[in-house]
Amino acid sequence: MKKLILATIVLVFSIGLVACTDSGVVDNSNGNNSSINGSSDDSTNGKTSNKITIDQAKEIALKHAGLTKDQVSFSQTKNDIDDGIEKYDVEFNYEGKEYDYEISAIGGEIIKYDHEIEDTNIHNNVTTNTQGNTQNDAANNTSNNTNSTDNISVDKAKQIALSHAGLTSSKVTFKRTELDFDDGIQKYEVEFYYNNREYSYEINAKTGEILSYEQD
Repeated sequence: MKKLILATIVLVFSIGLVACTDSGVVDNSNGNNSSINGSSDDSTNGKTSNKITIDQAKEIALKHAGLTKDQVSFSQTKNDIDDGIEKYDVEFNYEGKEYDYEISAIGGEIIKYDHEIEDTNIHNNVTTNTQGNTQNDAANNTSNNTNSTDNISVDKAKQIALSHAGLTSSKVTFKRTELDFDDGIQKYEVEFYYNNREYSYEINAKTGEILSYEQD
């Protein structure tokens, strides 16, 4: 009789222990799922919250150029991925000049920009003081947001390229002169022809240093 009672007590105790164990496992599983779902949602929201729209990319480019959408004609606006970086390519035209921007889709940072320059416009935007140093005209500087306050003039850049090539302006035919911004450096791209050969120069817009050159 005593053995029967003892066996019954052991059986009841075992059933109670198993029930407690199962309940603990279920609770832990639910807790882990909640944690995983929570971190996943936060991560996803964090990655997408900083992404700008294509219209915002346009506004960033226009603001940098000191223009409005009513003044320009957009030639291209597209989403692209380069070297693992998502970006917007924004191109527009204003008064015969083409502006080209690459803007990060995350955060809206300007990765790269350039625009073609007409010599007549540069002459109007740059004055020369008595020491021969170039500086922007204050009135034009408010409407020209290219950060070229201390840049050398386009004529100076041309002269540097010609001197290096051992030529003069009367001997060559200029193809283009363009102000570019690449890897944080503003530079002039100067191209001209002489005796059926093409000369291409990249000149630092701040210092006048020849960054690269080639002849074809």
